[in-house]
Amino acid sequence: MPATKRKLVEAGIKLVRAQGYNATTVDDICAAAGVTKGGFFHYFKSKEELAKEAIVLFREEKRLAYEHAPFRQLSDPLDRVHGRLDFAKDSAGGAAALTKGCLIGVLAQELSFTHPEFRSAAQGSFLRMAEDLEKDIAEAKSLHAPTADFNPRDVALLYVSIIQGSMILAKASETNAVLMENIEQFRRYVKSLFGSSQRTARKTTRKSATRALAGSPG
Repeated sequence: MPATKRKLVEAGIKLVRAQGYNATTVDDICAAAGVTKGGFFHYFKSKEELAKEAIVLFREEKRLAYEHAPFRQLSDPLDRVHGRLDFAKDSAGGAAALTKGCLIGVLAQELSFTHPEFRSAAQGSFLRMAEDLEKDIAEAKSLHAPTADFNPRDVALLYVSIIQGSMILAKASETNAVLMENIEQFRRYVKSLFGSSQRTARKTTRKSATRALAGSPG
């Protein structure tokens, strides 16, 4: 992506996350990016066209962040589930910060009923988020609780709903506290699904780490 075009897209992402799509004007985007209006229309026919590019860039940056997140290195899928929750909290800035919100969520709230293409893009993004988590939950269920009565897909979709809703609540209350607490509520729910398997997974992980350290050259 050309540097000027990227500046415009990044400015659009920042502004829409902060103040919404409808409240963000082309003039706002140009001012934030330090680009003339002529420069904007050189790359985009409209704000809507920029928003489409913004979705692609935002989604790709999030995908890469999660693909290379520390929890991916954990061998036990149940540990990966909990590691993902820690990563989500850190990515939002922790309790002391205020989340900027999810671009996809903001666009879904404002444009789903008027722009089918944005609604479809948002739905696809949410499903991909759920499917990514579902893989670890399904693997953890198979390994630790094969007879447990829950559907990994339903649990993963619940998580996406919790995250998206909690970001709205965080913005409304101007604090991440509710987001942090709801992630921990979800963690407690996961623990209840796996029961004693949760403790077994932790012990197994600690033993594996101890053996690895003992066998290292120091």
